[in-house]
Amino acid sequence: MTPQTLFGALALAVSTFTSAMAADVPLPYKAAPAAPAFSWTGCYVGGNGGGGRGVNEQQPIVGLTFNADHNSGWLAGVQGGCDYQVGSFVVGVEGQFDWADMKDTTATLIPGGAVGFLLTTQLDRVATATGRVGYAFDRVLLYAKGGAAFAHFNHQMTQTDFAAVTFNFNGSRDVTGFVVGGGLEFALLPNLSLKAEYNYFDFGTNGYTLNCSGNPGCAAAPFFPVSVRQNMQTVMLGVNWRFNTGLAPLVAKY
Repeated sequence: MTPQTLFGALALAVSTFTSAMAADVPLPYKAAPAAPAFSWTGCYVGGNGGGGRGVNEQQPIVGLTFNADHNSGWLAGVQGGCDYQVGSFVVGVEGQFDWADMKDTTATLIPGGAVGFLLTTQLDRVATATGRVGYAFDRVLLYAKGGAAFAHFNHQMTQTDFAAVTFNFNGSRDVTGFVVGGGLEFALLPNLSLKAEYNYFDFGTNGYTLNCSGNPGCAAAPFFPVSVRQNMQTVMLGVNWRFNTGLAPLVAKY
C-alpha cells in the first residue's frame, strides 16, 4: 500500500467518525412562542342602554299616608374609565352619565272623602362615579362596582275632586346617593368589549318644595314642603372601545 493510499484511508475514517459523533450531539432546544393572553389594562369610552324601576315613598303629610309610586322606563348614555390588571385581578375607575325617562303616577284617596291626590315622579337623568374590581378569565371579566350617584327628579302632586277642582303642585331637585352593582364584560376584539350590568341606587330621603299652579286658589297655598324616600334598580347593556389594551405575550420559562 502506497503512502498516498494509506493517508486517504485514514482521512476517510476520521471524517466518518466525526460525522457519527456530530449526529449524536443534541441540538439546542428553542421553546415555541407562548400563546398571547388578553390584557384589560388601559382606558375606554363607550355607550349603554337599558331599563330601570324605582320606588318613591312620599312621607306622610299632617297624618295622611300616601301610596308609593314605582317609576319605570328607559335610560341610555355614555361611560368612560380606566382599568389596570395585575395577574387575574383587575381594578379601575369609571364615570357614567345617562339620560332617562322613568315615570309613574299613583293615586291616594282621603278616607271618607271625595278628594284624592295623584303623585307623579319622573327621573330624567342620572350619573355615577364609581370604582370597580374584577377577576379576569382571559377575555371574560367578572366585576363588582360601587360609588357615588347623582340624579334629577321631577315631582308633581295633584289635589283633585275628580270633577272640576284641581290644584297642581310641582317641584324638582338634584339628589345624591350611592350605587352598588356588578356585571360581566367580554372582549370581542382586542379594542372592543361588550358588557351586561346590574345596579342598585339609594338616594335616601330628600326634601322638595312643591309650588302650586293652574288654579286661582293657589294664592291661599302657593307652596309647601314634602319629603320623598327614593331608590331604584337598573339593568343595562353596553359597549366599550378600549385604548392601550390587547394581546400581551406570556413569558415562558424552561
